Amino acid sequence: MAALYGGQAVIEGVMMRGAQHFAVACRRASGEIAITCEPVPKIFRPQWQKAPFLRGVFSLADAMTLGTKALFWAAKQASDDISSVSGASGAAESSAGGKILPAIVSESEMKNALRTGNASSKSAGAADIAIGSALVFGLFFAVVLFKVLPQFAISLIQWKYNLPTYVMGILDVFVRLTIFMTYIMLISRMEHVHRVFQYHGAEHKAINALEAGAGLSVATARDASRFHPRCGTSFVFIVIILSVFAAAPFYSLPIWYRIPIGLALLFPVASIAFELLRLAGVYRNNPIAHLFSVPGMWAQRLTTREPDDSQLEVSIASLVAVMNAEKSDGNISAADEPEAAAVA
Repeated sequence: MAALYGGQAVIEGVMMRGAQHFAVACRRASGEIAITCEPVPKIFRPQWQKAPFLRGVFSLADAMTLGTKALFWAAKQASDDISSVSGASGAAESSAGGKILPAIVSESEMKNALRTGNASSKSAGAADIAIGSALVFGLFFAVVLFKVLPQFAISLIQWKYNLPTYVMGILDVFVRLTIFMTYIMLISRMEHVHRVFQYHGAEHKAINALEAGAGLSVATARDASRFHPRCGTSFVFIVIILSVFAAAPFYSLPIWYRIPIGLALLFPVASIAFELLRLAGVYRNNPIAHLFSVPGMWAQRLTTREPDDSQLEVSIASLVAVMNAEKSDGNISAADEPEAAAVA
């Protein structure tokens, strides 16, 4: 099987992930594209983590950790731009045809730069703590918004109307999807989130162009679809639907039982959803596999926007960087297939 590449949008850029490396490319205020490319931490690469129905959980942990790390790096670039603009007004200008910075910055170099700059010698440790805190907060927010809140809502309805189980299931799907779609629509009204959604579309277009064998260029990416069956949005949709089926036998229990049961079921549900999403991406022309990706592909109309050429250039730069890093690593084999990149 050909290697699968995945990624995510970040602030003014895109992160791309391969088997053993990940790269982040960001458009700077000067018009240049800053790139960092690092090896994936070995903790995410043991072979036993790649077993079917086990790889899904570890892939999610992988994606969250690397994604948060990429977001922090992108935020650092944006912060540097703000500082440079405030220090020298008019020095930075927006440009669609900026050049790519020649340096590929490693994690150790980035941390050394922090130590020798305005930050203290504890900056690297503080950054790690910040990344960990962001992950914990993100998980807590997601659990409250998409697990706890829906359970309280349907419990109130059940308490008042005493509905049968199948109706509870329908309500559960409706409540969860309503919360998810409302959240996406609200944040999409923010200008900076709109640009992130454009970079999300640029990420999909670059990967679609690569997987179609069309070559990697702004022209081929522009003609590619901004929707991808392996998108994380599709993953969320599958998880929501499967969670309802998994929770159906427990609707008669009190809410203080249902919430921890629902959290425990999240791991097997996520594993199954991951396998279905992966199959939908690999066999994207199969009508049965396509069926699993249709709801998520529709939802991507909310989480992606059409990118401009400069954003496509950033996405391609990130993908090319990680592909070059993978090719230069002589230890990559078929066993190193990037399972975490199965979500695009």
